[in-house]
Amino acid sequence: MAHQTDVLDLSELAWLVKSRCGVDLSRYRATTLNRRVLHRMAMTGSGDIEEYLGRLTAEPDEMEKLMDIVTIHVTEFYRDRDVFRSLERGYVPALIDEKTGAGQGIFRAWSAGCSTGEEAYSMAMMIDRAVRNVSPNTHIEVFGTDISEDSCRTARKGVYSDEKIEALPEDIRDGYFEKEGQTRKVTSGLRSLVKFMSHDLFAASPYSHLDLIMCRNVMIHFEHEVRDEVIANFHDSLQDRGLLVLGKSEAMTGPLEDLFELVEPRCKIYRKNVQEDHSRED
Repeated sequence: MAHQTDVLDLSELAWLVKSRCGVDLSRYRATTLNRRVLHRMAMTGSGDIEEYLGRLTAEPDEMEKLMDIVTIHVTEFYRDRDVFRSLERGYVPALIDEKTGAGQGIFRAWSAGCSTGEEAYSMAMMIDRAVRNVSPNTHIEVFGTDISEDSCRTARKGVYSDEKIEALPEDIRDGYFEKEGQTRKVTSGLRSLVKFMSHDLFAASPYSHLDLIMCRNVMIHFEHEVRDEVIANFHDSLQDRGLLVLGKSEAMTGPLEDLFELVEPRCKIYRKNVQEDHSRED
């Protein structure tokens, strides 16, 4: 029986996942991946990796369960309240005001690695509240993506347990959620602001001209050498002076640091630097 300290040969499993799901596991941190595969093996009673590969091949649902545990990250509404507080009270209103002054009437945001939708809806609520105070006519578009299509399906439904909602302030609970039996459902108004789709962060970015990207506690699962690739995609997707928010335990290092300004170190809020126009001749 495999033990949690075992180091597995995951080459065949990685090939199987890539061929079936298109997900390149070589980009994920080896120690984390090894630990999560071992956990899934224990859950299925597999004694070794060969037996588990047999289950993956014979049981279609097992691949989805494996991918859920490999890509899992904790989520909740308004997770890390101080991050959302800093955005809503300062950085987002300032950016909305700046855009309004420039005649730009749309605010676009992306929750990258949105899991079951809590972060994307939190972003939409936060932006909506900021827009009402600064420029009520500003149009809002929020995109939520996750590698798990099952998570995206849950997010699209917008139905959550009372337990997930009860910790939210009363004005947010009453303003953006409706009671539905023993659950709460996001209002149609909030739901109309958010679109969900399955997306691999290592693929080309599906969005451009964004004002805000939140990708928190996702890149800690990736190998260090490929994190810059993801951040470079975010940089290309943001408008000049757009905001990028990473997880509190994540940091930007290397040459890409020059492309962003760390404006809120405690909350890991970065601003994209204005890029010089080199297209004109001197």
